[in-house]
Amino acid sequence: MNAVAGSDDWTNRDFVLKKVAQSGLALEYASDELKGNWELVMAAIAQNGYALRWASAELRANREVVMAAVSQNGYALTFAPDELKADRKVVIAAVKDYGQALVSASAELRNDREVVMAAVARDGFAIECASDELQADREIVMAAVAQHGCALYYASDELQQDPFFFWLMFRLREQKLWTVLTVRFYVVLFAKKLQRRVEARDNERFEAAWAEHREELTVGFPECVAKVVFQHGWATGRKRLRVD
Repeated sequence: MNAVAGSDDWTNRDFVLKKVAQSGLALEYASDELKGNWELVMAAIAQNGYALRWASAELRANREVVMAAVSQNGYALTFAPDELKADRKVVIAAVKDYGQALVSASAELRNDREVVMAAVARDGFAIECASDELQADREIVMAAVAQHGCALYYASDELQQDPFFFWLMFRLREQKLWTVLTVRFYVVLFAKKLQRRVEARDNERFEAAWAEHREELTVGFPECVAKVVFQHGWATGRKRLRVD
């Protein structure tokens, strides 16, 4: 047992109540019986909502207990049952404290505009957890980017290419006095995305060229060998000619 528990009596209600009042996480060391004690668990989550993790299954399924926990620490939504992860009021309370708690919400609520708006207003990066539909919602993306410019990375491809959002991203960051590291972070993120698109385009061009010359190149050679040789020549030629 962790040193925190020591040799104290974790089956004693008064002792445990005193401990969780100091640190809600102390609930971890309480006896199973006390983890099911309403007053004790409520005292623990009032100090730290994460303590919901160690409450009894019965109390973790209690809406009032979960609401208290996520209001204090939104991450506690992780430990709620699926039924409460689909409860709109519970999820909104969670994301208002910790935006990325959205990842634990039901699929339906990750596609709920009010829920997602509350999440990105708290943490722009929460848009990563939103549905594809809402990642393409201009108002949602605008709120996310306003909270943190890097959130644009998780918007739909269409909005990432929208000049307005690039302007907004840089404008907002200028007001917050950009650092060199932040600029570098943007460059790396978008360079990687651009590289993937270029590679995809190159693959399409290669396959088209291979289809055009395949018949003549496979005369007397196994197709797999001919294709490898052709691919090597293709890559070398493009590199030397610096073809865009």
